[in-house]
Amino acid sequence: MPETTPETTAETTAETTAEPHTETAVAPPVTSKTGSWRPRLPGSSVVVLAATVLAVLLACLPVTDSVGQSHVDAAFKRALVGYALARGLNGVISVAQGTEIAIQPAGIGLNLTPGEILDPVNDLVERFSWIMMLSSSSLGVQKILLSMSAWQGLLLAVAITGLALCLCALFPRLQGGRRLAQRLFLFMLLLRFMMPAISIANDWVYRTFLEADYVSASATLNEAQQAIGQINEEVLLEQRDEPASMIDRARALYNSALAQIDIDQRLERYRNAAESISESTIRLVVVFLMQTLVFPLIFLFVMLGFIRRLARPWGR
Repeated sequence: MPETTPETTAETTAETTAEPHTETAVAPPVTSKTGSWRPRLPGSSVVVLAATVLAVLLACLPVTDSVGQSHVDAAFKRALVGYALARGLNGVISVAQGTEIAIQPAGIGLNLTPGEILDPVNDLVERFSWIMMLSSSSLGVQKILLSMSAWQGLLLAVAITGLALCLCALFPRLQGGRRLAQRLFLFMLLLRFMMPAISIANDWVYRTFLEADYVSASATLNEAQQAIGQINEEVLLEQRDEPASMIDRARALYNSALAQIDIDQRLERYRNAAESISESTIRLVVVFLMQTLVFPLIFLFVMLGFIRRLARPWGR
């Protein structure tokens, strides 16, 4: 066995003690635990920045407001036309109900009021006019809400929350507030575009599903109004001419005989007008209720669902 001298033992000890110093000579890189103020642009941040800037620009432009306002104005005019049509029908029906027709010579004998056949229709038309008034009021409220969605204070809030979201996406040190900024920005966008989106979607539903019924029903009611007015004019002309001589009395006798033959035709004309008024009025009621109450409420509930989703706690 080789001898171990004190010199060899010292050399071995020096070698073993020198090895750890060589392993710990390289120090690990120092990183910041609090983040950096130096901006970075990964792919997700670029997408967030582009979408935010585009949304802010669209919110500041008046394009959506003008489009939504034009749709609401068109619906408001249709509601006013429907209300005027209802009042016109109510007027001619009231005149027809107060008109009497004599079926005996010289007006002596039995007098009939065939306009009474329109009494149930008159009640329906009066309720239709109430619905038209309600629809006009609903569209007026929508116009006010549209003007509120274009308020300068709301546009400023959209711009401020968009800027905060962009800063959180750019600087890693602000990543803790990015989720809050994103929720606030989406909430402001919903307030900004909710009413224009509702009016545009509502007009699309009308053009796609309801316009044909509105046009045909309005034309039918207009024709019924003219038909009843024409009958009223005929009856009033017959009652206006009073016989003053024997010839006029003979002519009145002849006209009364013709009136006995024509009474059934007039009743049939009133009956046809009543049927067309009833069907067309119900169709118009459905159109305006769907456009001014049902669909706006559905779209509003959808928007409120998005708002509630944004207001949920972050842990869910």
